[in-house]
Amino acid sequence: MLRHALIALMLSAPLLRAEPAARLVWQPVQKYFIRKNGGTPPSQGTRRLNSFTSYTHLGTDFGFHGPAEHEIEWVEDWITVRLGQQPDAWAGMWHSLAGQAKHPEKAMDFMRAFPEPIVPAFQPRVSAVRLEASGRGKIKLEIKSRSEEVRWTQTVTLQNEAAQMFVLPVSSEMHRDAKFLIWTAEPGSEVRVSGLYLGMEMPALPWDAHAFLTSYAKLLRCYTIRSGFVRDRAHIDDGSFESVSATGMFVLATAAAAREPLGIVKDDYARWVLRQTHEAVKRVRTARGLLPHFVWQIGGEYQIHPNTEYSSVDSAIYFQSMLLAARMLGNEAIETELTDMVRKVDFDMLHLPSGHLSHGVKDDGTTLLPHGWRDWGGETALVMLLERMAHPHRRMPPVDRPGRAWQGSGFITEIQSLFHPDFDSDDGDLQDGVHWRGVRRLMLGAQRAYFPNTMPKSLAARLGIYGLSAGENEFGNAYHVGGTDLPDQRLIHPHYILMSATMAENTGDVLALLERMEKAGFFPPWGMVENLTADGQSHLPMEGGLNAAFEALGAYHLLARHRGIPDAIYNASRESPFIRQAMRLYYDGGRGESR
Repeated sequence: MLRHALIALMLSAPLLRAEPAARLVWQPVQKYFIRKNGGTPPSQGTRRLNSFTSYTHLGTDFGFHGPAEHEIEWVEDWITVRLGQQPDAWAGMWHSLAGQAKHPEKAMDFMRAFPEPIVPAFQPRVSAVRLEASGRGKIKLEIKSRSEEVRWTQTVTLQNEAAQMFVLPVSSEMHRDAKFLIWTAEPGSEVRVSGLYLGMEMPALPWDAHAFLTSYAKLLRCYTIRSGFVRDRAHIDDGSFESVSATGMFVLATAAAAREPLGIVKDDYARWVLRQTHEAVKRVRTARGLLPHFVWQIGGEYQIHPNTEYSSVDSAIYFQSMLLAARMLGNEAIETELTDMVRKVDFDMLHLPSGHLSHGVKDDGTTLLPHGWRDWGGETALVMLLERMAHPHRRMPPVDRPGRAWQGSGFITEIQSLFHPDFDSDDGDLQDGVHWRGVRRLMLGAQRAYFPNTMPKSLAARLGIYGLSAGENEFGNAYHVGGTDLPDQRLIHPHYILMSATMAENTGDVLALLERMEKAGFFPPWGMVENLTADGQSHLPMEGGLNAAFEALGAYHLLARHRGIPDAIYNASRESPFIRQAMRLYYDGGRGESR
């Protein structure tokens, strides 16, 4: 009933306020819905959780506590604690508010809840805690500091089997190093807990700036300041599984965040991030000049993660991101070093018998992957551009199905335009004759029409949510590729909404959709959810580095297009001679015009 009322309110509420105002938005710490495949045993209080797939909506870890923690059950979309026959026992759950519990150096400042590099004017404040529960008994709530000192405590009394909502104010000034938010069912209680939230006072920003801010903050939570790399998931250990492509895009997004009219981070910070990451990646071993897809830290050094590959597309994304960032930040020395790194890629040894570039090299550093970039799309374009940078007259053979993205997967038509303006053109390109702007608009139309045509009564159709793309599956334990060419699609990856936003005839429509998604819980202050089902009954709140990077860069281009201001990323692409000569592969003169 509460969800139905929320949707009705959301559909009737006015959108896109003319004058930005500070507002309170609820960020889930944990919605206790089940995140498991069929047949997976339910979680009990004493069961050890898989830290790769079990995490809070904040991108942190959580666990059970108390002498009766074995009585905790998690078999439906809530936590149940039965202590009616145990007058001396208590049990509950703890949730880290920043990083993992084992890292006390990471904490949340309730006055500045987003990561520290974001300047104060763009920081939200935490001013309330909300508990959703039912049953009979008492639940104690606590906030503890990084030294585990209790800084705040409140007890609520439940007297109804129906769901109750308790909103409890907290002093932002008193919690500058909050580490844990804990609830505990007291002795004799029989309760069910369905959700725990933080009340965030968001800064007064136009929605285009808000979309970039929340997306960038999501990406920043995946960044490890000590190493310069971006973790694949915010909640995993530093140094265990880092994404090289997301790392490059983080540097580019940071350069954009430092530019006016945003100024979300300081320019000096953006310059430091560029240098830090460049030096870190320079030390990573390559294979035929290619960078690894994923790295991890062994013995103080970063190297390829086992069972992954030295990747041509991840190298293309990293190098092009970094070249653009170096140009935006005016660092000619790093730009020159990146140019030299690209020229050292042994492209002659990376071609398959068909003439197409291989996807890369196995983790042994020598074995060429047998699959190549034959399918048309943005990934192939970025790889071809990378080779063209090193060899100005090199051209690959024609690709398969020009102008048709594999399975109609959304990101394929948009990833190249996160970096370069050229593909916003009505002219046929010189490689395959594809009119990229028209293809991208056709994809957007197909994406928007899919659920109204196939599931007209679904929440996705009613709210206008779309995004048949690629990313984590519904349970966050495998990669999933969807697309408009496939039947019976149900899983939406909403990063496509921001990636394709500049193709919309009216950017205000995209911003209005994002506001509807916030009201529905799919675009909270911690950023866009990884995925959701078309009926809205399930979503994955994972803080993933790669999609956060896609979203942040897409949100930046949306802001520039919506305001009609110069796009700093696109200008950097236009101004780079290294990129311009490579772009002649697609457009005469590499002109980089944008309509």
